[in-house]
Amino acid sequence: MAAAALDSSPQNSASTGRSSAVDSALGSLALEDESSIMPIAAHGDLVLRIKHETIGRRVSADFRVSTEALKQQSRYFGRLLQVGRFGEGNEVAARQQVLREQYRDLAEVPSSQLPVITVQDVGRISRVKSLAMLCADFLYILHGRDLQALPPVANLANLTILADRFDALEVVKSYVGRKKTLRMIDGKTTAKADGALSEERVRQRLLVAIMLEHPSWMEKYSSRLIVKGWVGREADLSSPLWWDLLSRIEEELAYRRECALETIQSLQSYFLGLYASRERQCKLGYDSSPQCDSFQLGEMVRFFARAGTLKLQGGLIDNSDATEPFPGDVTFLLDTLRQVPEYQIDRHHSHCGIRTRLLPLLDLVAQCLPYIGVCAPCWADARFQYAWIDAKKPLLWKRQDFVFRVHGHGDRHADLRAMFTAAERDWGS
Repeated sequence: MAAAALDSSPQNSASTGRSSAVDSALGSLALEDESSIMPIAAHGDLVLRIKHETIGRRVSADFRVSTEALKQQSRYFGRLLQVGRFGEGNEVAARQQVLREQYRDLAEVPSSQLPVITVQDVGRISRVKSLAMLCADFLYILHGRDLQALPPVANLANLTILADRFDALEVVKSYVGRKKTLRMIDGKTTAKADGALSEERVRQRLLVAIMLEHPSWMEKYSSRLIVKGWVGREADLSSPLWWDLLSRIEEELAYRRECALETIQSLQSYFLGLYASRERQCKLGYDSSPQCDSFQLGEMVRFFARAGTLKLQGGLIDNSDATEPFPGDVTFLLDTLRQVPEYQIDRHHSHCGIRTRLLPLLDLVAQCLPYIGVCAPCWADARFQYAWIDAKKPLLWKRQDFVFRVHGHGDRHADLRAMFTAAERDWGS
């Protein structure tokens, strides 16, 4: 006996009461090769066919599953298979009732005779070697079974996308927490390997942290994206979800990157302003002190211009293209600025330049960078108050009033946000 012919095409949906909002289809699938059906639940009462299409590639996989397990663990399937709500649930239940009358136990029913439900699209996953194995891992978790091996981060990221697609994130989150999956991944990743992760690997970890609510990964890897400059690109809707992070995270990271660069640039502007002003910077009191300040200003301009952080431009007419933001690693930028020499106009003028004053400020910025990422609890519980992109900029931030706090993360967040988002900064001690 072939599987029941259950059609949920658009022209039939109105008459059967099926929901067009749920992108699934029931149909008659010729399950002639029973060996192609993967048994997730050996005594399952339903065949689930999952179809997915990527660019130039269509794949599908069949699984014998438990209707009750799907309904209990996934709100998507709970709605889809609910009797009396949509036509799909009614027809599955009717077919199962027929089989109960023919067999003492549905476990005895050959898979080829079970009702079949087809779902289209598993979400914005990456291209995988085997859709069947990925979906099987997801279904094993829904059925309370353990995975055979620790999933690589890429697989785990795809699993979370799959779980989000079928409204079962809580189940996957509970499984990952119970099995200490993320802690085991950390334990197997050396500091050197972690530091060498590519942008895609970092984004995969960040997506997992966002969707499964893992705070340590969220702050750590969001900070890395900001510092490395791996933010601010146009999203490609055909790419995996980790290239277009949800919940406005992508926009928030791009804005924090912009604030970090503006903060570093303000250091340069601060010292240029000091030495260009009438206030004497050389404190030695020699007759040559004015010349010392002029010398330091000239050497400073030359250093910043050679470092690529300063561009000289005439003010009569603006005929230049807009400057693109610095695209590289912020730590590399800080290291470049640390190379500023201790210029001396002569042997009597030691420590008149900016080096001894600039280095501690660069160290302060570097100390703050690991904490520039997104804090998961604050983002979840008080996003409007916590987000930088929505915050009102302080008019003035003063270095002398700033004390870096490692503990008390609420105060630390507020202090860092004030420093990085201020409209003006006074770097004087």
